[in-house]
Amino acid sequence: MPPHTASTRYADQVSFSFLFWMVLFAVLVSAGGITYALLKNDQVAVRTEINNLHRQIAVCNMNTNQHMAKTNALTNRWAMRDRLSQDRSTLRDIDRSQIELARRLNDSGFAVIHR
Repeated sequence: MPPHTASTRYADQVSFSFLFWMVLFAVLVSAGGITYALLKNDQVAVRTEINNLHRQIAVCNMNTNQHMAKTNALTNRWAMRDRLSQDRSTLRDIDRSQIELARRLNDSGFAVIHR
């Protein structure tokens, strides 16, 4: 048989329904890939935002610790005495005999002063 004559017995036959299902499958697979890429991009964006927030929290904690250290250094009794003496302040130490302790009585609003 010559090659130019086509026999229905050996001819490739692809039905319309098979082509339709192949195109639909290709569209579904590509839509799934696009959806996966979009969701992964959102996940990366959220992870980046969470990391930025953790970094900001760490900076705030470090600033708080530095502020507390600076406050402790400023309110240190000995450092305050040194600053007062450098500023030539008239404030001086209080003698222990001048200190009075007040203690509240149990149920009354009165206080007892001890020397």
